[in-house]
Amino acid sequence: MKGQDFLKGAAIGAIAGAIAGILFAPQSGKETRADIKKYYDEMKDKISKEIAQAGEFTKEKYNQIVKKIVSGYKDAKKISQEEAVEVIDKLESGFEKIKVKIEEDKKG
Repeated sequence: MKGQDFLKGAAIGAIAGAIAGILFAPQSGKETRADIKKYYDEMKDKISKEIAQAGEFTKEKYNQIVKKIVSGYKDAKKISQEEAVEVIDKLESGFEKIKVKIEEDKKG
């Protein structure tokens, strides 16, 4: 059981790191707004945990989790509709990076 908990924790950490790389990557032509950056860590952690618990990792499942988490921030009026679309687009375009990280972690 402890081994599974460790692997799950490692997977969450790896996923979180990959998501952070996507979210905090510099944008060309447009600066990420400071008001949205303060929620990146929260979103990253929530998305990472849900991905780790989801079992099968597919693009559909990833996009579903991303939209659910980001929409929650929009619905709570923490970010605007425009910001939510921007974050969702950014994260969805980073799917392959997350997938590669998960596959690397599975190999050990």
